[in-house]
Amino acid sequence: MLGRAVPAPDQEMLRNAITDGAVRHLLREEDPRLRNFRLCNACGSCTPYCPARINDPGANGDPGYLARRVTAALQAGRRPGLDLADCVQCYSCETVCPRSVSIGGIINAVYETERLQPVFRRMLLDRGGLPPRAFLPLYMERGHLRKFIAKAIRYPYPADGRAIDEVRRLLLHPVDASAFSVPGHLPQRQPLARPDRVFHLNSCCAFNYPGADLSQKTILAALGIRYETSRMQTCCGGAPHYMGGAGFADRLLLTARNLSVIHDAFEPGGEIAVTGICPTCSDSYAAALDVLSHNANRGMANAALARIGREVTDPGAFSVANVLDLYPLYLDELRRLVETRLTGLTVGVHVSCHYRKMNGTLAVPPGLQDLTAVTGAKITRSVMEHYCCGGVKNLFDRHRNGRPRELSRLNRLVRQDFMNHRLDVMVVDCPGCELVYDHMGVPVLHITELLALAMGAEPGDTVCVQGHLTSLSPALDRIGIL
Repeated sequence: MLGRAVPAPDQEMLRNAITDGAVRHLLREEDPRLRNFRLCNACGSCTPYCPARINDPGANGDPGYLARRVTAALQAGRRPGLDLADCVQCYSCETVCPRSVSIGGIINAVYETERLQPVFRRMLLDRGGLPPRAFLPLYMERGHLRKFIAKAIRYPYPADGRAIDEVRRLLLHPVDASAFSVPGHLPQRQPLARPDRVFHLNSCCAFNYPGADLSQKTILAALGIRYETSRMQTCCGGAPHYMGGAGFADRLLLTARNLSVIHDAFEPGGEIAVTGICPTCSDSYAAALDVLSHNANRGMANAALARIGREVTDPGAFSVANVLDLYPLYLDELRRLVETRLTGLTVGVHVSCHYRKMNGTLAVPPGLQDLTAVTGAKITRSVMEHYCCGGVKNLFDRHRNGRPRELSRLNRLVRQDFMNHRLDVMVVDCPGCELVYDHMGVPVLHITELLALAMGAEPGDTVCVQGHLTSLSPALDRIGIL
């Protein structure tokens, strides 16, 4: 009897029972992502904005289909009857909800119970973030192992051993997410002032595009903006969080720890602008600063940070300087720095979901278009600049499930849009979006890479175009860059 296999239907029943039990546990523990699910009244505001269409609006014309199924299931103490792996974690639903119910956040919490990715948590404990080997499966399938090895040798993960030890000690004693209260929509961010000094974040996903990171540093130096970095900085927790490897509290504590590291690099009393090439990082810091602005939340976070001798004392001293907020303040200077106008290059622009989530609006801000226009490239406007690329989470899910070449609906839509408009290159603000486009065969550049090329940066040494999986040679050769 002990050696007999459990029949498939019974296996499914067991899995559902375990998941339902985990969901009931989440509800009892009052995970902040689930606290306001009862406010959902199925008004349907979020239904048209789900890019993955897991809330298929064609289902009997039912407004609020996704919200109703998710929140009704939770009210009954069971998991929603949807394939939650299809959720790309763009948070468009949260952005448009009039009652600040985060269906995306709820799905994120339930997804963790169903498909926890222990490998990503182990990497946080072992390396303080997602080291190069986290991305190895994405290079094996398409035969780009040489590109992976070249990057891994030249751009190893930068975290210091002491930092990794701090992360390990911090995360080995998990804090319940229920210890923190979370407000609804983020407050309106104050306009960013032109900083003369910034802290430049190391992004885990930048391993795939070291040229984006090097280009950022080149631009900052050319603008006369001093930048600080630190090997004591580790992952913000954003990417592991959205892929089911780090919980709400893990992400908050990782970001809070980094804020302490950043604070150490600056003189006390001044404002500290935190910048980087990744909008998921920007969103992590903006969200953490909002949570930590509440005294009770900061006290809970500092109680955990005290185990590693750190604390966050003044969240108000920090501002998030995403590249789409920072560089538009220097448009005149950037125009003067352009050495090679990229005339003849026809591009599309794609603003990341997490940048828009951070801003709390689905409207596409002008920053990416304005910065692209500085280079002289011709911008072709498209409805897909409002949409999701398909998501890094979906890319990892496909590789994990043995379906690496099976493009998602969103992948197919954005690739077809690229072809229909006969574009040369897509320009993005996110290394995650860059990874997704690159893997679907679309030539793509991060906005920092595009600006650096126009400023005369070396395509190989600085922009590292040879590391891209989809060749940029046809487009760049034609305009005389290569």
